[in-house]
Amino acid sequence: MAGIVHRVASDAQSPLDLIYATCDYTVTMTLQDTAEIEAVLRALSDPTRRRMLQLLADQPGLTTSQLARRTVGITRWGVMKHLAALRAAGLLSTLAEGRRRRHYREAAPLQALRDWLAGQL
Repeated sequence: MAGIVHRVASDAQSPLDLIYATCDYTVTMTLQDTAEIEAVLRALSDPTRRRMLQLLADQPGLTTSQLARRTVGITRWGVMKHLAALRAAGLLSTLAEGRRRRHYREAAPLQALRDWLAGQL
C-alpha cells in the first residue's frame, strides 16, 4: 500500500513557503503486486469464472469435464478457456492425471487482494 508522507521545509518563513513543501511517497506495493491484483480482478470480473471457483472451493479436484457438466450453457472448450484465465491469474492450479486434468483453487492471490482491499478502507 502506498502511504503519503508530508514534509515541510524546516526553513519555511511564510505560508507561501508551505506551497512548495514536498510530498514523498513511501511505496510498499510494487508494480508486480499491482499487476497481480489487476490480473485477479480481471479474472474475477466474469461470473462464470467466479462460479467455477466456487465449485472448486466446494469440491476441490474436479476435472474439466465435471466442471463443464456443472457449468450451464458452456461447452467443455469454453470451460477450458475460463480455466486458462483463472490459471494465468494464479487462482487455479491443475494436476494432470493421464488424460484428465484436476483443478484446485489457489488462495494466495485472493489473500493478496483481501490485504489490498483492507488497506483501502
